[in-house]
Amino acid sequence: MAKQTVGLGSEANDGTGDNLRVGMDKVNDNFNELYTALGDNNSIATGISADDTTITLTAPTITGAVGGTQSSATITTLATTTVNGTTLNGGTLALAAGSITDSSGAISFGNENLTTTGTLAVGAITTTATMNINTAASSGTVDWVLVEGTADAHETTIDITDPTADRTITFPDITGTVVTTGDTNTVTGTMIATDTVAEANMANDAIGSAELKSVVSLLLKNSSGSTLKTIYGAGA
Repeated sequence: MAKQTVGLGSEANDGTGDNLRVGMDKVNDNFNELYTALGDNNSIATGISADDTTITLTAPTITGAVGGTQSSATITTLATTTVNGTTLNGGTLALAAGSITDSSGAISFGNENLTTTGTLAVGAITTTATMNINTAASSGTVDWVLVEGTADAHETTIDITDPTADRTITFPDITGTVVTTGDTNTVTGTMIATDTVAEANMANDAIGSAELKSVVSLLLKNSSGSTLKTIYGAGA
């Protein structure tokens, strides 16, 4: 309802203004609208006060939709705040149940440290700094599990034995396959430098005739023609 103004006439008692009943009816209508907007239609809310520049709300409860555009605002105290809704939007950022997304495709936390006691699942990790994977373990071993390809019951575990001193394991600057003690038929001749395998490095009977490329045999016989000893050697 628009504000109703009591007609006063051109001058006192000239009969051109509102009569007393009409005038007071307008006054009542105006007050009823104010009391309804700022109270319960019977009394003004006690949490509202104002001076010539500021309207103060004491412990207000705001319901319904809040519209309009706010260019500048300051909230000085929020002891406990609950925002109810499906999604909270701030610029291109959206907060929803269980997710933080941004339509720009990037979310930056600045130089803040992120801590979680849960599981961190990511598509990829890219860093320009040293990445340290530390697990506080008072006993036992710390395992690094790699899963590749089809999700199934099989994975590769890199197990670190509790070191007794500082250790460094270096992967060389070359493409190749890491060879383990359980591997077979992987080490080739080109991987062994000349004169690097000494007799002391070979166990007794470690090399038999099956390990020679083209086997030739030297037979040592006695005078009766019986073989006393067979010596194997690599052929051409």
